[in-house]
Amino acid sequence: MRIILTTLLLTFAATPSVLAAEQSRALKLDYAIYVGGFRTIDINLDTTLGADRYDIKLGLKGDGLLDWFFNWTMKASSAGHIRQGVIVPQRAGHNSVWRDKKRSVRLEFPTKGFPTATVTPAPKKDDRKPVPLDARLGTRDLAGAILSYLMTTGGSDSCVRSEPVFDGRRRYNLVFEKSAKVSLRKNTYSPFSGPAIRCTLKLEKIAGFRTKTSRYRWVSQGSARVWIARVFDGAPPIMVRLEMDTAFGGLITHLISARQTYNGAKTQLSVLSAARR
Repeated sequence: MRIILTTLLLTFAATPSVLAAEQSRALKLDYAIYVGGFRTIDINLDTTLGADRYDIKLGLKGDGLLDWFFNWTMKASSAGHIRQGVIVPQRAGHNSVWRDKKRSVRLEFPTKGFPTATVTPAPKKDDRKPVPLDARLGTRDLAGAILSYLMTTGGSDSCVRSEPVFDGRRRYNLVFEKSAKVSLRKNTYSPFSGPAIRCTLKLEKIAGFRTKTSRYRWVSQGSARVWIARVFDGAPPIMVRLEMDTAFGGLITHLISARQTYNGAKTQLSVLSAARR
């Protein structure tokens, strides 16, 4: 799920020079995730990007059988500064419900010192070891790391880069590689068509992970294939498609609608009623 949420945060790829000229750009994106052909998760993503600040809000809800059995919802946020083209996170976190159990994570990134995390309720003891303080230095929250990656590589056609992440319990690197230019056509699942860049995304584990593989693991490989494209003229690129393998069949994420507000003007990608099975 960390890979899925990572790619859904691929909402802006502006270079620092473009950001300096931005007044305020708001994007509202809706995605549908299918596993084994069945629609299982709906996600909405609201982002605001200005000259020196960013603000991201994400809502996730289980759909179909997933919602019936697990009653899964999540609301996440991330905010911080953009200083001379460098992403400086301030705070991030999320509230989630899984099988009627509530959980919250709050991350703070002080100007000086180590990033801190507050998890409520406190995690149960397992075989993982806490992330050492020195391993947290230089890290960002997940959304901040994605924005940092895209600001650095958004002006090129290459995916290759690594970004350090601390999510409150785990320390890992986002590793992007293997880029290719492709062309997508709209279909009954997504209204987007046009050129895109396909990348491979992997997670490199550093600290805070369980030493034993969970028997509930359902992702066949810890990698995903991501398609990034420019949906609106003059706007930064966003994620339009994601694919990965799971024990229950192929997982595919489609962009089903996109809306932009920029300098008072509103534009919208034609909304399709995504197919359900």
